Amino acid sequence: MNTNLQNAINRAGKIKMTVKYLGGRTYLVITPEFHKYVVRFETIEAKRYGRCNCKAGVANMACYHLAKSAFVDSAIQKMRSH
Repeated sequence: MNTNLQNAINRAGKIKMTVKYLGGRTYLVITPEFHKYVVRFETIEAKRYGRCNCKAGVANMACYHLAKSAFVDSAIQKMRSH
């Protein structure tokens, strides 16, 4: 795991955000400042990829919105597999 991703995960754990399921594997993340970002996940060859429309996400960097919504996506995918 690279440092950028680890920092995003650490920050996601400290910031209270709302993650709303929009359907499929798409989520709306709302920050404490009421900024809204859309995060989408897909699985290609058994690897999960995600994209966020925030400034960091557009630059192909891991962001805390992606990290926070990954927890929700993991839980939903696990429920679907059972």
